[in-house]
Amino acid sequence: MNTHNVTLPEQTLTPETTLTPSPGPDDGLAGLSGSAGCPARSPGHPSWHPPLPGFESCFPKSPLELDNSTKSLTDIIDPIFNSWKAEQASRVGACLNVFPSGEITGGFYRRGPRDTPEKRAKVISQQFSRQARKTIRRAVESGITSFKLFITLTFDPKLSQLNETGQVSQEWAKKECKRFLNTVKKRYDRKAENAGKEHQELNYIWVAEIQEKNTKNIHFHILVDHPFIPVQWLVKIWNQAPNSVNVKKLNNQEHAVHYMLKYMGKGHCPIEGKRYGMTQNLLVAIRPLKLRYEGKDKREAFSKVKRALSQGINDNGGRDMLFGLVIPAPKRARYWRDGSGQVHKTEGISSQVGKRFLRQVKLIMAKVDVERAGLREMENYADDLPFQGGKG
Repeated sequence: MNTHNVTLPEQTLTPETTLTPSPGPDDGLAGLSGSAGCPARSPGHPSWHPPLPGFESCFPKSPLELDNSTKSLTDIIDPIFNSWKAEQASRVGACLNVFPSGEITGGFYRRGPRDTPEKRAKVISQQFSRQARKTIRRAVESGITSFKLFITLTFDPKLSQLNETGQVSQEWAKKECKRFLNTVKKRYDRKAENAGKEHQELNYIWVAEIQEKNTKNIHFHILVDHPFIPVQWLVKIWNQAPNSVNVKKLNNQEHAVHYMLKYMGKGHCPIEGKRYGMTQNLLVAIRPLKLRYEGKDKREAFSKVKRALSQGINDNGGRDMLFGLVIPAPKRARYWRDGSGQVHKTEGISSQVGKRFLRQVKLIMAKVDVERAGLREMENYADDLPFQGGKG
């Protein structure tokens, strides 16, 4: 489109004005269709182009006044179009989540307009989601605390509130579980405070499950990070049958993960609302460090590192996928004996792969930043050069 200076009658250019390139005579305005130039093209017209997505967001808040000044339309539109291109470039990129346990996840993203989510009513889910299982596993593997007890709470229908089908009411059961956990936590947090050891406050993770084979009633499994809690006292505050509280000691954290994921892996367990929960400090502590790399150049740089280290990631128990990657938390090799007395070995996971990946990403992103800065300096330098006209 030529950039002839044109004199336009006074009018207002607003974001609603459709500005789309279309072929036409070389008059400086034929390249625009809409109220600012030539008559608008209809969608059925062979030269019609759809509006640029998100272009209206780059317009100033106040309308643009096109008066009889010497400014050409191109002088007005170019900065707006450049702003739109910069915004579109920032909509793509790559991101990484680095968890306290050493686990690393990441991938590519493309941002777009999002609708405001509607507030949903309570839903009945049949099983735990993959994200829920990941959250529980990360909380146990984070190393923030060590879980020592595995508690199972069941209900006696004769001492419980039932629903219309004769099962224990899930809403009532969750309130009872919450009351139980609050009582236990309050007591042991007070003990830790009196001893001047606030860091030893009680932590727990709970999951809900349905007894599929027998009563179809809801019950709860709880991981607790205290080595000893009197069972008689737990039975008293649970206020159910004497055999409704079962406590097991855990030898290591792998057993803790195994117990929880075993029950979380079951399907066809309809539960209304939340299926699991944990203490607030655990939720805060397992939040990952989020690293975001915006722009197409950084996305390509991230992809380059991902391809270069793909084999090492897969060989170390991780997964290099088309749009992302997972590098598991480091683990030591473990030897264990089965029921027949045969010794087996569980392979360990090295921490070096994750460290190397983060180091390479950091280096290549720094290089991209340098290249961006250099390009800006070159552009600024070119703008300062005097116009060198040719020989007339």
